[in-house]
Amino acid sequence: MATKFDAVEARKRQKEAAKKKERKDGVGRIYPVVGITNSGYIKLAHNGLMFYADVFKPKSFGLFELSVQDADQIESELWGLHQQYPGSIKELYMNFPETNQRQQTYFRRKIEQTRNPIYLELLQHDLAVLKQLEKTYRKLSSWIWFFGDSVPELERNLELARHASTLYTLERAGLAEKEKMLQMMNNPEVSVSETEEA
Repeated sequence: MATKFDAVEARKRQKEAAKKKERKDGVGRIYPVVGITNSGYIKLAHNGLMFYADVFKPKSFGLFELSVQDADQIESELWGLHQQYPGSIKELYMNFPETNQRQQTYFRRKIEQTRNPIYLELLQHDLAVLKQLEKTYRKLSSWIWFFGDSVPELERNLELARHASTLYTLERAGLAEKEKMLQMMNNPEVSVSETEEA
């Protein structure tokens, strides 16, 4: 008995096999962030392993206002932190958008309270400048990420980092800052103000 060869059926089988072999990078493979815990730690996954991170903003110093000795002391303090801290530290430098909502709230309150038309015009101009700055201006900010395989390990690592650094103080980033940072890292062509308006 002769077998029939169906070219259309054979072609379909080849296409199905090729589709199965083709591996597409889904969001889960590229984007390691799983979520944020109730404690505010970032939950990450990579190759089936879960680990946690927390983000801190180092204290800023005006280099032109410091003496050479103070600048050297800050540099040695940072280097000491890297030497004494056993885990991995990632330093992230980003152009972060300007946030001046507190100043805008102040100017709005002053606009509501004023009765002087000249002063009102000046306040409205300053408010418009603040809004424009928030939309367009970005400033270079640095962030330090600390990691741990579990929440208790991350907390131990954070305690070690606090003890290793006395002058180089670290301020924990808020939840909104972390979300903004993650959005900017993974969607750099879309500004944060565009996503907030949507």
